Amino acid sequence: MTETSPAAPPPIIRAEDVKKLYRLGDEEVWALKGISLRIERGEFVSIMGPSGSGKSTLFNQIGALDKPTEGRVFFDGHSVFELSESQQAWFRCNKIGYIFQTFNLIPVMSALQNVALPLVLGGATEAKAEHRAREILERVGLGHRLGHKPFELSGGQQQHVAVARALSNHPEVVLADEPTGNLDTKTGGEIVTLLRELNESDGVTIVCSTHDPKMLASSTRVFWIEDGRLLKETGREHFKLEEMGPDRLGRG
Repeated sequence: MTETSPAAPPPIIRAEDVKKLYRLGDEEVWALKGISLRIERGEFVSIMGPSGSGKSTLFNQIGALDKPTEGRVFFDGHSVFELSESQQAWFRCNKIGYIFQTFNLIPVMSALQNVALPLVLGGATEAKAEHRAREILERVGLGHRLGHKPFELSGGQQQHVAVARALSNHPEVVLADEPTGNLDTKTGGEIVTLLRELNESDGVTIVCSTHDPKMLASSTRVFWIEDGRLLKETGREHFKLEEMGPDRLGRG
């Protein structure tokens, strides 16, 4: 009798020939021109490219924030955009944590309330939501700022709140779109260190759209995007920032 090897688990994220078309009046712009990639569970990967390359558009597709014009996106083997709208909403709330360059905090809410909100929307009681929010804010070093509203916090502190909010529902994947883009070098380094610790200690898969060399240095792989196409994929031990040139380290 021949023993059969167990099937390998599917990648946590897989993009299959993803294309995205935007119509601007009579003009058609293909922001993505057929990108395929795999991200394994527990990886820390960065999506890199110049301004207008399509990296943020790709980020939105694999994060189920925007539906591809063509192609499919899979999460743990399931085709995301073939789910019902309610299933997609559950997926975004429970499987993925999102971090944005502009923080996207609710200005009239305290740090504690901002972090607790996704939990309440996901069905948790207010008491449980606040307990978890307090716990995660203490973890990111803001236990002393629970009652402060965004305008009372520095940019770095606001981004720490945004990271805490992304982690509130114990996501399997954290998607970070230019998470250090509005921060000074020191504070940006703190965010990179925090994401790396989450990846290494908790096994959270981290996917960053970035132009920050510090983020790249923490990545296991880098996807280089240009003109809506996957230019190359590079492992940490091989990629060199100077290969791309300073003009290719822009935002997009």
